[in-house]
Amino acid sequence: MALGPKQMQESIIRNLKDKTGKDLSEWISILEAKGIQDKKEAMAHLKSEYKLGHFQAKIICEQAQGIDQYKDAVSFADQIFHTQGTKSLFHFVKEKILLLGGDVREQPCQTYIPYYRKNQFSLITQKKEGVILGLNLPDNFIANGIEPAKNLGSERINGQVFIGSKEDWNPLIAAALEVAYKNN
Repeated sequence: MALGPKQMQESIIRNLKDKTGKDLSEWISILEAKGIQDKKEAMAHLKSEYKLGHFQAKIICEQAQGIDQYKDAVSFADQIFHTQGTKSLFHFVKEKILLLGGDVREQPCQTYIPYYRKNQFSLITQKKEGVILGLNLPDNFIANGIEPAKNLGSERINGQVFIGSKEDWNPLIAAALEVAYKNN
């Protein structure tokens, strides 16, 4: 099963001691002793001086600064969906996704909310005064109102549809969502 961003972060933190010889608190102490405040500078220091990987350095620096890029879905929804209208649409589409089955997992990212079964099959993000529903579909399904995905933040998502109001929901979107769910 593919890990979402939050689970990847947790895994990196959990494995720091085995992979680097130091746990998170030891790495944070090193940064504090060095006195580097700038995240990019601190990451560069950890990567060059200690040969840490990019994501190890990034997570250590963010944890040292009290930054959690992967909060719970409610916090992210409030952050991503800026207006009452887009928040309402997000919850409307989310409900449609969760009704697909009890095995749907929501794993928030910085700019979108992805949904997984075995693999990621959909995501929701804000676009102007509506939301984009991104879908992982077979190539032959990208037509008739389902556009090719453009810059949604996930390589797995190949189709998208703009939803500007609840009235935009239609049988084609529902069918495409079900295909994405069943194929992943």
